[in-house]
Amino acid sequence: MSRFNWAPAASRLLNGILCVYKPAELPTSRVIEVIKGNLARGVWCFKIKVTLMKQYCKSLFFSITDLNALPCYKLESKMRKVDPTYDLATPMVIDESSPVLSDDLLEHRLILGQRYLPDDIRIQSLHNMQRHSSGVLLLGVGRGVFQLEHIALSRLLRVYHVRGRFGLATTNFSPKGKITERTSYRHITRSRVDRVCAAIQSTSKIRMLKYAGIDLQSQEAYELSASGLLRPENSQSPPILYSTKCVEFQLPDFTLEITSINEFCDYFKNVIHDIGLQLRSTAVCTGIRRLRYGHFELSHALLRKHWNLESIIDNLHQNKSQMTAEKLCTGLILQEHNQPEEITDGKGSAECQEKNITA
Repeated sequence: MSRFNWAPAASRLLNGILCVYKPAELPTSRVIEVIKGNLARGVWCFKIKVTLMKQYCKSLFFSITDLNALPCYKLESKMRKVDPTYDLATPMVIDESSPVLSDDLLEHRLILGQRYLPDDIRIQSLHNMQRHSSGVLLLGVGRGVFQLEHIALSRLLRVYHVRGRFGLATTNFSPKGKITERTSYRHITRSRVDRVCAAIQSTSKIRMLKYAGIDLQSQEAYELSASGLLRPENSQSPPILYSTKCVEFQLPDFTLEITSINEFCDYFKNVIHDIGLQLRSTAVCTGIRRLRYGHFELSHALLRKHWNLESIIDNLHQNKSQMTAEKLCTGLILQEHNQPEEITDGKGSAECQEKNITA
């Protein structure tokens, strides 16, 4: 039984950041569509008071605007389906099921109509994933759409598990593409994969300093590297890999754990393809799974079976602790102007100073 008995009270709680687990082979647009439908149906089923409606609808000459401003509820019960029986004396059909009547027709659901529609609920996603990928997905619900911009400006790190398979080469670097080449992979070992991953990680760090316009042999480059993580100013910079390591190796399959910023799924496919070429073989990307988005982990994400009204409201309330100024303020940032900035939360109650680097 639902703990809510008043639909407007439940709808007012649908504001904040929602963390869900996106299944594979399900596009992000479909995820939003399913959540909207579940929320709308969850609010419809509430039995709420209709005192206001009785005041407006004392006669049959009521306006449609008044009805749309009032909530509705599901009053009638389902009719029993039984097989019809025939009377031998008369050709009439006798149906044992009786219709359910309401004391007041003004309170009937068919009169009230649907108070909440899926299009009335505003939901927007942050950093969409492709259809074949899965993992943590952040959604802004209601006024939470404006909080997505704060998360994007924080430039939080994302952790992925990228699976690959040696021995194949396709047109789109995925197993579903047209196979163009088959190669041997028996000579590949775990140590060789680790060396290639270390080289990719070091190359990404060098590219990050070059993007900031800093000489690699200078004292400034040393101090910046020792001070902590460097983050790009916006999403226009090339993808940056902060960590790349092999966490599973069973030929011909392997799994990489990648921590990155400004990444996209096609870039991971290119990384897997380049690893295969450097090991004198070929490789395709068989799966991409996002494990963490900043402070949002798999433990915060709702599975598809939990995409209902009560679970979503609970998740919105729990995620408020992840939207504090301390967790949104990050370290060093690569940007064009060498002037310090102040980052505040939505209410302006907390401030933190960040050191900026001239690009």
